[in-house]
Amino acid sequence: MLMNSHREAVEKIARALLSTFPDFDYVYVNNVEAYGEFAPGLFFWEVVQVTVRSYLGDRDEPDWRSTLDFMEAVARSGGQEERKAVAFHFLWNLPNRGEPGHELVGELGPELTRVLDRVQHRQPVD
Repeated sequence: MLMNSHREAVEKIARALLSTFPDFDYVYVNNVEAYGEFAPGLFFWEVVQVTVRSYLGDRDEPDWRSTLDFMEAVARSGGQEERKAVAFHFLWNLPNRGEPGHELVGELGPELTRVLDRVQHRQPVD
């Protein structure tokens, strides 16, 4: 179970993502239908999958560059809870070395790169 402030941050990011990119609505609807309520970790896992498919050339998915730009803006302008939400619900789910789409990690903006580096080195997200 997510702590209230963390869950609020995750839900705030999800709402902003959905209002900015209506093409992600189907991900949200599928999430709620599958789990009976909004399941943030699984929602953002699927957002990552959509982003990777776009990066690998699937033009039916929302453009990966726009999604990364959105997440970069959240990480840059949000508070610590928003950065934690991006770190553990988006960045953590990016493909690992050897997995299809791992090169997407090299496309992250400077703040996303910094936050991912902290998470990978088990440092607190600030």
